[in-house]
Amino acid sequence: MLRADFAVLETYVYKHEQPLDCPITVFGGLQDTEVSYDNLLAWLEHTNAFFSILRFHGDHFFIHSAQELLLKTLAEHIKAPTCT
Repeated sequence: MLRADFAVLETYVYKHEQPLDCPITVFGGLQDTEVSYDNLLAWLEHTNAFFSILRFHGDHFFIHSAQELLLKTLAEHIKAPTCT
């Protein structure tokens, strides 16, 4: 799986598109030294709708250290209405 991640990273070419009309919530790790807050904030340009950043205790692999809270938060976001 890690090799596939690297393959995507090495071959991906960004193509500018119009912002989405759906909300975006970005998740990050508070102690992540690889992805800064500004990197997370950059996702704002990809939506015309609601945008939020949620950060969890942990580094780049916060999905493991904060797994229970992350999954609970994801479930809440999935249940929430996406349009106002």
